[in-house]
Amino acid sequence: MMMKRLASACALVSLVLAGAPGAGWAQEGASEDHGTSSAGFHVGGLRNWIFRSFMVDEGDDATTLGIELESYLGVAGYEVKNIAYLEVADFPRAIPGQPPGNPVAGSIEAATGISDLLTGFWFSKQGPHHGKHHFAPGLAAQFPTASSETLGSGKWSIGPSIDYEYESGRLFAGAIALQIWSFAGDPDREAVSMLMIKPFIYYSLSEQWDLIYVPYGVSVYWLKPSGEKVYFPIGGGAQRLFRLGTVDMNLGLQLFYNVVRPTKGTVWDLRFVIDLAF
Repeated sequence: MMMKRLASACALVSLVLAGAPGAGWAQEGASEDHGTSSAGFHVGGLRNWIFRSFMVDEGDDATTLGIELESYLGVAGYEVKNIAYLEVADFPRAIPGQPPGNPVAGSIEAATGISDLLTGFWFSKQGPHHGKHHFAPGLAAQFPTASSETLGSGKWSIGPSIDYEYESGRLFAGAIALQIWSFAGDPDREAVSMLMIKPFIYYSLSEQWDLIYVPYGVSVYWLKPSGEKVYFPIGGGAQRLFRLGTVDMNLGLQLFYNVVRPTKGTVWDLRFVIDLAF
């Protein structure tokens, strides 16, 4: 029964993201030639994150599939980078801060389905980036697409965002940061005020292997009680590059420990990624 529910939710995710330009919250890969798009639209990559959230109570451990789409649009000398992120989750209860923006507290409802859609747009001039640093301002939004209260906020949210990248030699690093506030939605649900910072660090060991730090993100839920606001993960892992014709594929595995977390939040986070770069 669980597999049937997950299959149905995955099909719905495909339909939703097919209409959403998108993604890659945490990375594009150090080898890409950023900022060289001419006028027009192209897809940059597709990433599938499979992760297992380990809780204080083993019976609350949860499995999630995160789907990211990344795209670029060239318009009048500018490049618009877009990200869309959606999760298919199988949760035995509500997990604070997961999926992102979920303000539910005290709920023990089990749920299998899709999360809210988190998306962002960043703007920069076309052409090769100058120097080691790249900075792009933008905005982020979250839409109440979740199939259950356990998996979403019930709110429409929006706010500013920035995308910063640094590249030097074997190192590619940076972060996407966003702050969103709810402005509409279910009046019976709690308001949303969330800061999320998605850092990424890649260190190339060879043409095939990278050391990586690409966590779920540092997040702060400003409206929650003291001691329940923050996630801060430490850890990392490695990825291996494969080439499938003209498509690059990365397979990666990481393990994170949330040194700061809500009382009933995720303790350990094991993440596997399949990354296709077009």
